[in-house]
Amino acid sequence: MNSNDALLSLQIGELDYAVRETGNPDGVPVVLLHGLMDTGASFEALIDAMQSIAPGRYRYIAPDWRGHGATEASHDSYWFPGYLLDLERLLDELVGADTPVILVAHSMGGQVASLYAGTRPARVSHLVTLDSLNVPDSDTSEVPGRYRRWLDAHATPPTAKVYDDLETAASRIAARYPELDDSTTQRLAEQWTVSADNQGRRRMRVDPWHRVPLPYAFRAAEAKALWREVSAPVLCIDGGDSPAKYFCGEAEMAERRACFADLRHIVVDGCGHMLHLQKPQAIARHISTFLSA
Repeated sequence: MNSNDALLSLQIGELDYAVRETGNPDGVPVVLLHGLMDTGASFEALIDAMQSIAPGRYRYIAPDWRGHGATEASHDSYWFPGYLLDLERLLDELVGADTPVILVAHSMGGQVASLYAGTRPARVSHLVTLDSLNVPDSDTSEVPGRYRRWLDAHATPPTAKVYDDLETAASRIAARYPELDDSTTQRLAEQWTVSADNQGRRRMRVDPWHRVPLPYAFRAAEAKALWREVSAPVLCIDGGDSPAKYFCGEAEMAERRACFADLRHIVVDGCGHMLHLQKPQAIARHISTFLSA
């Protein structure tokens, strides 16, 4: 960390939020939003790459979502609109209501950012999604089971995942994201886990309630209605080898991208889901070109 880096602790609603800040404090605000089970720290390589391209141009803000990393957990269901409310409160606190921001968001963070950009179009100047917008539409046949699992979780709450040691945690991450090199999976293991005891075991730094399905699921028609309200230019960057491309058919993904009035779509060959970690320089070049257009 350099002299301009800071790890802030903010009271956002009922939760203590952790937010990383770096770059030029007077620069254009870029808010980076991580995906499920991740933390804001995973954007470090992308931020470094962007700073090398445009030194001093941006102020980077990377929060840990509620129940992730160093942000306080609610230890109960995480309703998706709550993320939008957290984002709005963070922007109010750190940027102000009159300053539009650039949103760069990965996976689940991209879902939040895209819905927020349609809800508050004047507050988003540019939207960049990284391997996102691909949550499958809900299947009504699954609704009864979702309600039952949700009720069951309140009778028997979920427990945190614990690994025997840091190396085991890193090996699990490597198995899930084979596109990442050893040093990156080791760094993620350090960021995503915390000491669980004095025996060297490591506990995931994410509230296990995130694994409990909500009674209602994602409804694509509702998301599309919000996406049609987005006025900011949008850049969608997807990994050519990402398993997420199989979540929805290509025709459905094209229909989703068509909801945005001003959209550019890039597929990075050879990239998996964690494309900003796998090829941060390439992703930073695409983002910088988009922002300078």
